[in-house]
Amino acid sequence: MENIKFRFWDKDLKKMLYRKPAYNDFTHKSIIPLQFTGFQDKNGVDIYNGDIISDWNIIDGKKQQSKLQVFWNEFTGSWHLDQSYKQDKMHSTELWLELNDFKYKITGNIYEQKN
Repeated sequence: MENIKFRFWDKDLKKMLYRKPAYNDFTHKSIIPLQFTGFQDKNGVDIYNGDIISDWNIIDGKKQQSKLQVFWNEFTGSWHLDQSYKQDKMHSTELWLELNDFKYKITGNIYEQKN
């Protein structure tokens, strides 16, 4: 069985915290716990909830980088990759399936990502 790992987004500090859970991390209003999905990107970096992962595609003859959000789908009980244009989770596929078919790299997360 794999260990459950977390990292934490501190809303007040606007900083990602990489550490073991503290006493009130899961109840504190300024801390957002982000769980490890159990998967890694093409470089062996752990993928967490809220990460943005990318690959390159040819669209209309131009090479473009995708930016897709990783999230937990309550309905299916599995990690998903948001495939919707607006990244509003209206269309998604299971993360494991996408990682089998494509070489994704973590390029940010929804908290630190500048759009």
